[in-house]
Amino acid sequence: MNWPNGLTVGRMILGPVVLACLIAGAVRLAFYLFVVAMLTDLYDGYLARLSDNVTEFGKLMDPLADKVLVSLVLVGFLFLGLTYVPLWMVAAIVGRELLILGCRTGAFKSGEGFVTSRIAKWKTAAQMAWLATVLLYLTIVSRAAPSFSSPGSAGVERFLWVLGTAAVVLTLVSGAEYLLNGRSFARSGEAPPERDLREGG
Repeated sequence: MNWPNGLTVGRMILGPVVLACLIAGAVRLAFYLFVVAMLTDLYDGYLARLSDNVTEFGKLMDPLADKVLVSLVLVGFLFLGLTYVPLWMVAAIVGRELLILGCRTGAFKSGEGFVTSRIAKWKTAAQMAWLATVLLYLTIVSRAAPSFSSPGSAGVERFLWVLGTAAVVLTLVSGAEYLLNGRSFARSGEAPPERDLREGG
């Protein structure tokens, strides 16, 4: 265990806490904790590379922590019944993350590398930005209306729906890219080139 891995474990713990806050209606606290989790995601990989302290634990658990955090926040949004975060968005993202998690785990156990593509990094950034924006919106609106609705909010909620759709598209495209790359390498009998798995996916 080292500092980067400690931050990763902390992010794993924050996921269920953020979900509990959403269920309890403490959206401001959920927003603040989510921002903290995002900062640990940015800092742990940087710290690991800076100190040349990348471990096998971190390679597997860092992307897992991201997927757990995103999935649990989306479940919290479903609990709140947000119309601009529909079930199909949540199902698409969570389903993709579970599928790719299985692929990454299999590649990790077999000793093969697993490519973190540029699209996958964009996907992670889009997901985090979208969730943070929704949480910020809930935080602002909840101060005036516990029902998370206010006059003039329809335009904002349409914008949040568009952000969510963009995140879903990137999520599905990156998932398809992973699967296609995995097939091509399996046919050639070669392993994908090794990359730093702490950068997302």
